[in-house]
Order: sequence, then structure tokens, then C-alpha cells
Amino acid sequence: MANRITETELILPSLYLMQINGGSITTTELIHKLRLIMKPTGIDREILSGRKDDKFSQKVRNLKAHETFERYGYAKYTKDSRPGIVTITNSGKKHLQKNIEILNYLLVNDFEYSDLTENLKKIENKKENVKILTFDENVIIQEGVKQLSQNQVYTRSAKLREYAIHHYTINGHITCKCCSFDFEKFYGPEVGKGFIEIHHAKPIFQYDDTDIENTLKYAIRNLIPLCSNCHRMVHRNWSKPLEIQFLINQVKHHGHYRP
Repeated sequence: MANRITETELILPSLYLMQINGGSITTTELIHKLRLIMKPTGIDREILSGRKDDKFSQKVRNLKAHETFERYGYAKYTKDSRPGIVTITNSGKKHLQKNIEILNYLLVNDFEYSDLTENLKKIENKKENVKILTFDENVIIQEGVKQLSQNQVYTRSAKLREYAIHHYTINGHITCKCCSFDFEKFYGPEVGKGFIEIHHAKPIFQYDDTDIENTLKYAIRNLIPLCSNCHRMVHRNWSKPLEIQFLINQVKHHGHYRP
């Protein structure tokens, strides 16, 4: 069971929601939208005794009660406002912009709630001069403008992808972990050789003071080669991504493709 979320871990997602909502958001809206993008589970879904709130929504309300945003200077609540409107400050915008690449990576890739909270905590608690670099398979799949606009992410992600493909290639072939689909056998070597999508089972970061080779060796434990179909099945329900073993079992019972 995941540990209960802290107010620190709610800061960046809250600033993100304020920004895309025009700069301000009510507490009620914040609770609803944070629940959508973070998908709380476990103890944070427990209803408080004698209340309609669960522990997650209560923690969001504590952002106001404990003046968490004001303490960091990232946002401020309108005084005497009901139900309470919070507005992002210039300092909050700078903090969000500084970490937007990491936040997008965490929120877009459907990671588990425990992975989200753990890594949001790392971001907020890291030293000021430490930079965290991201890897994103989506940048590889969606080349063109994505590659041009996110060149540094593309370069890192391509290196991670190449490392994973080399690691999982056996006798010159790489196959889907779930259904064993082989792009080269199906489409021929000219089109399909060496192609696969790489699923990030957990968030993968590189700290700027860490050697890339060590990062890749650590990351491989959380990378899984999948065909495009299986990869989309994993992420079909963004609020509850499928576990790899569950999908493998479904393929065994229902799948028809055989290499």
C-alpha cells in the first residue's frame, strides 16, 4: 500500500492546474482535477470518519489551512473567499516552468500513484543546483516537430531506446514481451528490423551529476519492449494502466498471433 501523499508532492501538480486554468482555481476544482491526473489509490482513498472527504481531498484542503503555497511564495489564496480561490504567483510560474518537462513526463505516461508521489517528492526536495533530466519514449515515436522542439530529450531518449533494444535483442531479433510479435518477421527486415516500442514501467530520470552509462544500466530494469498494439493496450485506460503480467495472461488466453 502506498504511503499517504504529502502537501509537498501536491505543489507542482497544483501549480500546473492553476496555470492551465487561467492562473487561478478554486479548492473544489483543485481537488477534482488533482484526483483526475494523479489517480490516488490505497490509504488516500479512505473516507475520513464523519466526513465526506477522503484523505486525499483533505490533504489538498490542508494546502490552504497550512499556508503551504504562501510559505514557498508559489501561490496565494484570496482572503475571505468562498470556497477559496488560489492564484499562482510569478515565483510559482518560475518554479513550474523549471520543472514542467519532468512534470509532463510523469503525468503523461500513466505511472502508478506511488511512482508519482515518490518522484514528485524527489523533485521538490532536491538541491537547488541539481538538475534532473528526463527520458521519454513518446518523443521517439512522435518524431518530426517533437524531435525539433525537444532535441535534448530526443537525444537522451534515443540513447536509452538503443540501449534497451540491444539488451533485449536475442539472436538478432527483438520481440514484444506480451504477445511475442516480431516486426522483422511480419514486415520483413527492410521495414521491421530492430523496431519495437519501449514501455517505461517506472519513471526514469538522470541527475546531471550522474554518468549516463550508470543511468542506462539502472534504467533497464524498468524498461519493457512492447509492440505498438500491446503498448496501447497498457495505456488504453489512462486512469488505470494494465499490469504487464495481466496483459500477458490475456494474450495467452485470447490471443491468436503466433510467431
